[in-house]
Amino acid sequence: MGFKDWVKDAPVATFGNVILRKDRIQKLDGFKKEEHPLDGVTVRVESGAEIDSRITVTRLIALGVFAFAAKKKTGGEAYLTIEGPDFMWVIDVDRKKKADAIKFAHTFTSHLKTLPAH
Repeated sequence: MGFKDWVKDAPVATFGNVILRKDRIQKLDGFKKEEHPLDGVTVRVESGAEIDSRITVTRLIALGVFAFAAKKKTGGEAYLTIEGPDFMWVIDVDRKKKADAIKFAHTFTSHLKTLPAH
């Protein structure tokens, strides 16, 4: 990949191990990389109570039987949820990083509005 290609594929935004690129979203896990096109993807910052109230099929796929048994916290926790047609990532957000997670979600939503409609 040359410099011009690298610039074209530069990250739009990042949060932890999640990278928003112009045409896709990626999650890095060591040497593994999972990526999905942006069509149908939503990004939100949610409280634990909000997540508990909406156990979806994709959440069941992502977490398996642990979706129902996930440890409940005492409150005030936040999660960055990235949900697409066939995947869901739930990322625990440290209280000190909640503003960064909200900014990432806002950047994602704003970026989607700049893309041509399919």
